Amino acid sequence: MQVNFRHLRAFVTIARLGSFVEASKVLHVTQAALSNSMRELEAIVDLRLLDRTTRKVSLSAAGAQYIPYAEKVLLALQDAERCTNDLRNHRAGVVSIATSRLVGWSLMAPVFAQFHRLHPDIRVMPVDTLIQNIRSTVEKGEADMAISTFTDTIDQGHIEATPLFRSRVHAVCHPDHPLATRRSVTWAELEQQPLIFVGSYPLLRLRLELGTPFEPANVYEVGDMTAALGMVAAGIGLSICPGLVRSATGVHQLRMLECEAPRIVRQYNLFTNRSRTALPVADVLKDFLIDYFARTGDLCVEDPSLGMVA
Repeated sequence: MQVNFRHLRAFVTIARLGSFVEASKVLHVTQAALSNSMRELEAIVDLRLLDRTTRKVSLSAAGAQYIPYAEKVLLALQDAERCTNDLRNHRAGVVSIATSRLVGWSLMAPVFAQFHRLHPDIRVMPVDTLIQNIRSTVEKGEADMAISTFTDTIDQGHIEATPLFRSRVHAVCHPDHPLATRRSVTWAELEQQPLIFVGSYPLLRLRLELGTPFEPANVYEVGDMTAALGMVAAGIGLSICPGLVRSATGVHQLRMLECEAPRIVRQYNLFTNRSRTALPVADVLKDFLIDYFARTGDLCVEDPSLGMVA
């Protein structure tokens, strides 16, 4: 037989109250059952833990050294029970969500802050990954959910995509660039400009979206959007970004131009994995995000009337 919760609870309660009678009342068990638990415990550890007299019960020398460990185990079990209750009742837990750095920095930080104010015991843990790998984090169980525009494998039955918001593709240029005074620019005009992309995939995707050959005069590939905007600020070229990046462009007073002919609007979805049992609090975050972005309606998230992107 091994030491179990019943043994430790009996031992600690008797030691605290100094009485089998009082301990049996607190634990709602008979004195005989309590005595049996103590006999079993002392037999298992092969030590006398309590000294008994006709008037009182006290800790033996061995019991005095053993009880701190018994109390720690009971506290740990109580904490574990409290944790499962909180998780079950949607009160606490950690939810991981994968997004690109661009979306996380430009759009989601204030969203997560508002969620935290409403649910201070639920911690949102962002998962940083490459743009083309965002949704796969959900497929592999590396994140509870993900926000991405990629929908090429939506037909996989275990992956659910819930539309969240849309963002229009823009070009970002230096404030002194010849195009900076304009509101929009065509893809034919952009083809004549040096363009800066984050990795190789965005240009490949753009060509698919345009449906026609698109060969910029000069292409630069960088590791992240911070580097891309830094190069734009240095006057090296223009960067192609979703409109939600607007708040990040203010650092260098960069200009954003709507890309025309054709106009490209990207749908951002919330991806979850039906085949994986997530924590109940994941549903709390999911419902919050759906409600939060529902007010965008048919507008792009960067539309000034929404006030979502500074």
